[in-house]
Amino acid sequence: MWDRLARAGIPYTRPQGRPPKSPAALRRFLDPDGRLDGVRLKGARVLALAAGGGWDAAVFALLGADTYLADISAIQLRTARDLARKKGMSIRTARVDMSDLSRFGAESFDVVWQCHSLVFVRDVDKVFREVGRILKPGGTYVTSTMHPTTLRLYGRYTGAGWQPRTSYFDDQAMPYTDDGDVTWQFGRISVVAPTIEFGHRVETLVNGIASAGMVIDGLWETSPGDFDLKATPGSDEHLESLFPAFIQIRARKLFKPR
Repeated sequence: MWDRLARAGIPYTRPQGRPPKSPAALRRFLDPDGRLDGVRLKGARVLALAAGGGWDAAVFALLGADTYLADISAIQLRTARDLARKKGMSIRTARVDMSDLSRFGAESFDVVWQCHSLVFVRDVDKVFREVGRILKPGGTYVTSTMHPTTLRLYGRYTGAGWQPRTSYFDDQAMPYTDDGDVTWQFGRISVVAPTIEFGHRVETLVNGIASAGMVIDGLWETSPGDFDLKATPGSDEHLESLFPAFIQIRARKLFKPR
């Protein structure tokens, strides 16, 4: 499905914005919320996990990191390599499932950076175990995903409020829209791509990271843009002004997992 979306060029599969030139501005471009503040990137070994198609890997390389990119989509990997090459940088890429990072050795990365992809995997514990294995002691893991509450509410406005699509405690894949339409629509671009999404509970995320030998030292619930309480009732913007769109977690590997 991601190759299909990438061929169509939907925004989620393409680079957004243009990186600035100074190192400080580059870090803000990559990490506007400062989740990597205090983490040295120059000379660090960094894995951009499931981060194909965007600027992340290229920017890590521009900041002096020895950068690897792992993603399941060959098209998005090619896009990322092209971006890095245009900036005069080199990154190494691997086409892998985020749940199986066996091609990377144990304790081989200082930083693992994973944004907005856990929603597409059924068993996040597998991902966390792999991250915990490849992360060096003292290393940093930053991840973000769709907020499990809000994900269940998109498109479910009743006129008086939102009716959850499924129970918060349901671990199955999120059902598609009521009419069965799985079309991704962005302006004039329209693509049928039935991706599979999971609204992982907060306890699942926190406990999975902890059991993989990492200690969480930051958790944030965020929404994009301004909180516009005057947005059209029932719109995504209105929902995201009342509930967080994303959950972000930062963890450090301080010991070996049990």
